[in-house]
Amino acid sequence: MILLSLLLSLPVILFLLHHYFYHSKELQPTGFTVDENILYMSYARQYVDQESFSLFYSNPFDGNPESVKIYFQPVNFLFAAAIKAGLDPGLTFSLFGLLMAIFCIYTGMLIIHHLLGERRNQTLISLLFTWGGGLTAIAGFAAAFFLSDQQQSSWLDSIHIADPANGWWGLNWGRNLFIPLEAYYHFLFLLNIYLILKHKWKAAIAAAFFLSISHPFTGIEYLLIVNGWVLVEKLWFKNKEIPFYYWAGIIAITFFHAWYYLVYLNSFPEHQQLFSQYSAGWTYSLRIAIPAYMIVAILSVLAPRINKTATILSQPHQRLFLCWATIAFLLSKHEWFIRPMQPIHFTRGYIWAGLFLFSLPALVWLIDESKKNQLKKWLFTGFIFLFLADNILWTVNILRKKETTEWEGHITKDTKEILEFLKDNSSVNDLLIGNAVLINYISHAYSPVNSWTSHPFNTPDRENRIVQEKNFLKTGAKPADWKNRKVLLITDKESNDLPITKPDLFKERVFENSRYSIFIL
Repeated sequence: MILLSLLLSLPVILFLLHHYFYHSKELQPTGFTVDENILYMSYARQYVDQESFSLFYSNPFDGNPESVKIYFQPVNFLFAAAIKAGLDPGLTFSLFGLLMAIFCIYTGMLIIHHLLGERRNQTLISLLFTWGGGLTAIAGFAAAFFLSDQQQSSWLDSIHIADPANGWWGLNWGRNLFIPLEAYYHFLFLLNIYLILKHKWKAAIAAAFFLSISHPFTGIEYLLIVNGWVLVEKLWFKNKEIPFYYWAGIIAITFFHAWYYLVYLNSFPEHQQLFSQYSAGWTYSLRIAIPAYMIVAILSVLAPRINKTATILSQPHQRLFLCWATIAFLLSKHEWFIRPMQPIHFTRGYIWAGLFLFSLPALVWLIDESKKNQLKKWLFTGFIFLFLADNILWTVNILRKKETTEWEGHITKDTKEILEFLKDNSSVNDLLIGNAVLINYISHAYSPVNSWTSHPFNTPDRENRIVQEKNFLKTGAKPADWKNRKVLLITDKESNDLPITKPDLFKERVFENSRYSIFIL
């Protein structure tokens, strides 16, 4: 199983090699393969820069070193230790993501082996679970062909038309393995499912709590799925195999989860602003959901008909998978019932995976049928390629493109120099301002300095802060929050958005290269 999990992680390995070695010579890879990855190493750096140890960290994008310490994610201790040891933040994050992808694949294989016992073809089924998809690529090609307003610069880019955020929302399971923290959360999710299947109830309670404190979205998604399943098992099917102490534990964790993320954190004004900014109506339409889940949905409809010996819902694990897929889908469309808070965040392959495992009897039947004659064998081979097409085409489309533009994942020599300067010549009390938007964001992962305006959702009241900064650059009047702090003004020659009318702001230059300058105000 270990060797197979390594082989199945090959797309992620190729993705990392592409990131590090296939780019223009003017750029240097940072190891951050997705722009949002900067967030997590910035959180971890809070522990490195704390004057005294605390289990909790503050929002690094608040701009205030005295911001309340109210956040906690256990994985950040690992990242903080790596930073403290002098390891590169991006490389650390990428290698962690690869390791979690392998763990996630391995745990998925354990679940499949538990369900199928000693049946053959588990390698094929593990391949389909890890890298299977839907019909989003085909739907994209069809849209580009029939709809004149959906033409893409490249025919292969058409696969993104029916796949939100160019496929980065990961509507199928394997796509999420390309994102380090998602690979980690998905591993924890599968580990919880595996412990339930093995009736390791005490370990399952502990794992559920660990998942809860690791991520708000994945945590509540898992807890609601399990609560729904146990409710069905206890009240409808009178399942005595599930101990009441397990259900009590899950309910207690659910209440804790809701209290911490919705009540406790929102009792702080600093977090209330972030919560309102994050409560965005990010959703997806059924026109996207249908092609994304069509293959596993059809198999799920076939599964009860194929399982002739007994009704498929007579098995507790099948009811678990059905509750998994149903509740995950309702969460992903919760704008139907309540005010939307990033509904699409609940997709992330969870709906797809629940349907896949529920439909496993149908997939096994198809495999058995394909062995009966040559025609069925060829038809099943075509089905396999169709099942894998989404991720094959998506991965090929990524690997064929050479990175030529600077962003969080690939930076220029000038940008690297300024990050190294800030790392060695700034403190947590220093405030960073200026028109170097990229530096204002990624500096948090490399240095202790605080930016006044940074991440669009994690910076409290960001729009008002932009107005305050521009007013200072025009008038020299410092906002009250800047008092008694060293202010570092960065100017980026490649950006024109810096309305400075006060010449005395340029008196003390402390750094300069061909692109950037830093002044102390």
